[in-house]
Amino acid sequence: MYEPLQSWLIGRADTIVGTTPVYVAQSKALSRVQGKVTYVPIGIEPVQYDEAKAEELRGKYSGKKIVFSLGRLVPYKGFKYLIKAAEYLPEDYMVLIGGTGPLKDDLQNEINSLNLGGKVELLGFVPDEVLPALYGASDIFVMSSVMKTEAFGIVQIEAMSCGKPIVATNIPESGVSWVNSNGESGLNVAPEDPEALAVAIKSICDDNAVYNKYSKGAKNRFFTTFTISNMIDKILNIYEG
Repeated sequence: MYEPLQSWLIGRADTIVGTTPVYVAQSKALSRVQGKVTYVPIGIEPVQYDEAKAEELRGKYSGKKIVFSLGRLVPYKGFKYLIKAAEYLPEDYMVLIGGTGPLKDDLQNEINSLNLGGKVELLGFVPDEVLPALYGASDIFVMSSVMKTEAFGIVQIEAMSCGKPIVATNIPESGVSWVNSNGESGLNVAPEDPEALAVAIKSICDDNAVYNKYSKGAKNRFFTTFTISNMIDKILNIYEG
């Protein structure tokens, strides 16, 4: 139903701007107009958190490596695969999933059926005043999404701004795995693969040297690519060009 309007808009536009080079390059709708396609990564202010509040949260999960994820509890987020990944993680790991949505009961039932109550917790709605401390308290951030509906993943760059390594998924035609630069800010694995998620999480968190490498890489990638000033400069260049 929308295709005629989409085709008209694509033809009429002078410039078409996406958020990642992958998303625009692999878009079937834009395959014939790549000459007028560009991209501007989303930019945000870095997340600022109170270290005392973060430490308080860490105390709640004392002795645990905290794996954090955040998003609507809907199918394309792939949270069921992150929950299953906890089966492959040692007992000193804790998976925290923030957010609400229609799959809440299904995901809780999955946790219960796998006897993962001590390793996975659904946090529900996370207030704005609590979220920064959760990023600060976590050791690593995981994006387990499985469909290109997840085009970018702003939560990834929020975590990067706090120096948190990322584990994400290689979703075809999505920019998620570009945002998380594999080998720089973290690791990307195949979608719908709980064991691969667990292996990537452990490979980062179980080696201090590796962890520090990805922590520094994540923060550096944020400040060189995903700041608001970077986004504004690129948009102005497009208009002025």
